[in-house]
Amino acid sequence: MFRQPALVVTLVMSLSCAAAHTAAPGSDSPLAAPPITAGMSPFAGAGVPMPLPSTIPFVSLEGPFWVNSTNHLLFSDVVEANGPGAVIYELDPDTRRFSVLPYPAPPSGGTTSTNGLAVDGSGNLLACERYNARLVRVGRDGKPSVLADGWPAGDASSSRRPFNAPNDLAVRRDGNIYFTDSDWGTRPGPGHAPMGVYRLSPRGDLQRVMDLDKPNGIALSPDESTLYVGSDVQAKIWRLALDAAGVPGAPALFIDGARVPGGFKVPDGICVDDVGNLYVTNNADDIRAIVVFDPAGRALGRIALPSAPSNCTFGGPDRRTLYVTTLHAIYEARMPIAGLP
Repeated sequence: MFRQPALVVTLVMSLSCAAAHTAAPGSDSPLAAPPITAGMSPFAGAGVPMPLPSTIPFVSLEGPFWVNSTNHLLFSDVVEANGPGAVIYELDPDTRRFSVLPYPAPPSGGTTSTNGLAVDGSGNLLACERYNARLVRVGRDGKPSVLADGWPAGDASSSRRPFNAPNDLAVRRDGNIYFTDSDWGTRPGPGHAPMGVYRLSPRGDLQRVMDLDKPNGIALSPDESTLYVGSDVQAKIWRLALDAAGVPGAPALFIDGARVPGGFKVPDGICVDDVGNLYVTNNADDIRAIVVFDPAGRALGRIALPSAPSNCTFGGPDRRTLYVTTLHAIYEARMPIAGLP
């Protein structure tokens, strides 16, 4: 959501020696894209989404994020319970090669399951560690720093409970971080905090913004005065006005899936273009589309995909390439309007 500086030197340099994968056909199931149903036209000017070839047996892709400073795409393979293959990949769009981004292992060793990814104002990697139930920043030394891992904040609170599984995040230019905590992929055990939406201020103060069942995608408007957040189980998107300090006001219903022409289910990821249109992935096999809305919440059309999309981000040198994650593949499509990571 801001013009990002370079990623920390340790991470960028380590990519040069990461294993690369050669091109091969994509691995998504060969489902035909669903027809555009009555009442909803294709989004005007959008190119046809095409899968990027890869030999990697992707498990469950999420969290795409375009890094402007390095012109690369990052995304997570969200493997359950920190299982093998739960890694962050980097795509070089020029060579069409994928590399594994080195990431700190959990205390028990192995890999770390991440979901939403971003970069802060100093170029540090931010990640929602799903199974570890925490929001993490990876510093210049390559070590993780836990920014938030439970609610209420503070170790001294007797009522403090760990998060469920932080899902997605959005970063404002002033350093505010907003993230969702859902129960998808939660580590087994009792005593988790209620699901909800959080704000981490630039000073590190944690604020619970919204009580919400299964919150998922989250995004900022281009002027960063509005926060959007969705619930996949409720098929709804809310908007929250942000003051000058980034403090959200009361949530207001923005999109009610029951009223969207052509169907609207399981709103997962959200990305935004430069004029404020929202692109919402419908992660449902009977929809399999990104539905585009204008800043007033009116549906503009949809972008059909062969498989259910999980999340999206804008990228490329002109920021007019829409990258979309599905379960087993990455798709790209050219857009008529530039957009934000």
